[in-house]
Amino acid sequence: MTKQDQYHTPVLAGEVCDALCRNRHGVFVDATLGGGGHFGLLAKNLLPGACLIGIDRDPDAIAWNREHQLQSNAKIIIEQARFSGLPQIMKKYSIEALDGVLLDLGVSSFQIDSVHRGFSFMQECDLDMRMNYTEGETAGELIGRMSEEELSNVLATFGEVHNAKRMAHTIKMYPSPVKTSNDLRECLVREYGDNLKYKVFAKAFMALRIAVNDELNELRRFLESVVNLLAERGRIAVIAYHSLEDRFVKEFFRSEEPHCVCPKEALFCTCGKPGRLKRVTKKPVVASNLEVEQNPRARSARLRVAERCIRGQA
Repeated sequence: MTKQDQYHTPVLAGEVCDALCRNRHGVFVDATLGGGGHFGLLAKNLLPGACLIGIDRDPDAIAWNREHQLQSNAKIIIEQARFSGLPQIMKKYSIEALDGVLLDLGVSSFQIDSVHRGFSFMQECDLDMRMNYTEGETAGELIGRMSEEELSNVLATFGEVHNAKRMAHTIKMYPSPVKTSNDLRECLVREYGDNLKYKVFAKAFMALRIAVNDELNELRRFLESVVNLLAERGRIAVIAYHSLEDRFVKEFFRSEEPHCVCPKEALFCTCGKPGRLKRVTKKPVVASNLEVEQNPRARSARLRVAERCIRGQA
């Protein structure tokens, strides 16, 4: 196994394949291709006539996966795009419906371990954090542009930072522009002391990354569009790594289930309120102790799966 392979140990691999690979002649999408870990496993499980689409906005991920083309019975398609661009990709290849879709949220191991990408506070680097480093503003530029109030809202909403106003004030009042990971670490240590907990740094970096990449809006746009792209009984599986995203997915799946809106006093349902999804997992699936021991990054993973209802029978 090469070092590159080790970067991309897929989380909850067996659970993902069990959830999605039912019609093995169908059309499947890995909407967060990354290092191709899940993509490769899905490819191995598909039979002739199947189609597997890999999407990622990161140019490095696209280049690596095209260079290491998979041997598969399925037709393989790799496209650089935001995952909210899936409808356009389906139109491009005349694909009408999907049997399975995977979304593995957050940052890939390769991105975390690539110093120049700026995703990790454990190494000195520019505060970039863009999933696609050819477009948009960096985290450092975002900090410089935002007002103290705007930065506080980002830290509170996306990082769930305690007393975000204090942290935002600290960052904005730092004597020099905060442009590198060291700048941000030194800024926070200066305010909070040398014993500042690891998770505080992690929350600040996560908040900035989500803001830079517009991740929650991207997730919302994707979920709202993908439901109608699923074939009947087609499934969507989402792996989230922090409570904000997991809660968002859980609430979306629940909102799309059939639910009655008749008055409480009604003797029976007459509203026929349609639902588009049925939850396959009522509670999130988590990694086993053995998997966490072998791959510590699986510790916070939460997998939720939902299935497209049969039209007219919701």
